[in-house]
Amino acid sequence: MSDEAYNPVEHIDWELVDKDHTFEWLVHLCEVFNRNEETDDWAIWPEDFLWHPHQISIPEEHRQMWLNVIFLIFNKHEITISGNKISVIGKFGSEFKFEMMPDLSDWVGIEHPQGANCIPEQMGLDDGSYIPDGFELCWDCPEGIPTPVGLYSLIIALLDETKAWEYLLSWRFVECWICRDNRPMQRQEFERVGWMYSDEESSAIPAYSRILGSLDKRPRSPGPYYCCWWCGPNAPDHH
Repeated sequence: MSDEAYNPVEHIDWELVDKDHTFEWLVHLCEVFNRNEETDDWAIWPEDFLWHPHQISIPEEHRQMWLNVIFLIFNKHEITISGNKISVIGKFGSEFKFEMMPDLSDWVGIEHPQGANCIPEQMGLDDGSYIPDGFELCWDCPEGIPTPVGLYSLIIALLDETKAWEYLLSWRFVECWICRDNRPMQRQEFERVGWMYSDEESSAIPAYSRILGSLDKRPRSPGPYYCCWWCGPNAPDHH
């Protein structure tokens, strides 16, 4: 197909025009305008069809970065886009979802499999680990890094899955032995200040927590515990 025979405007899906403010529209236009390129190096920016301030204001030096990440997205069948929402299926079959902010300055809400039996067997775990409901994968775009560069790295990591699971598994939910509040804690910190409790291992409870916790007669489930700062010996007198 010659350059003269291909007119990208004729291939624009105008049914998407109601989404012309979204990332999906930007991805579609970049693909249409670079579809006839003979190389994988997309270089055409569809500026005449980007009408919203957050699109027009994309710096020229960032446009190639956006083209690079959109080329990756378009050529991976594991990635789907609807509006500003992006879904990525990793190499182990796990689905991750997140949403670009309306101004494309960052992304929010990386959803991932949760609960029991959600961790791929390829991670090689045999200790019954699970991801608690509501636990987030907090990977924002690093400060000072252009959004398309951070987005490219995020997508590569989610396609691979391994780093995502390693991050999620580096945290665990722990319960304060005294007030019963729960919080996420990195495993390294837990190894320093926490303990595993079971009926057979009650001796692991530090003396301070054991004495104050004895006032609470509710049954305790086996699992990870610690003593939070508010219940500890350095807490304010008014607490």
